[in-house]
Amino acid sequence: MTTFAWLLTGGFAKGYRTQILGITAALSAVGLWAVGDLTLAQLLSEIPVILGGLGLAALGAKVDDATAKSAPHPDDRETRGPA
Repeated sequence: MTTFAWLLTGGFAKGYRTQILGITAALSAVGLWAVGDLTLAQLLSEIPVILGGLGLAALGAKVDDATAKSAPHPDDRETRGPA
């Protein structure tokens, strides 16, 4: 069962998931036009999706799943004594 979850979640592509998503988004829009599900006008309206997907893939943008670092809470600051 663990292997199935690993395949389903893309564990084999760790570090490359964003690039795969970008290429898939671009190819799906062009593929829908190629098989006749989209007209040329609809394909042109998908240009932002195509370019965005290719941009993700080309730039190698990564999504970091580490916890977000935020500014320290004001109550958590060290208090100083009288100056």
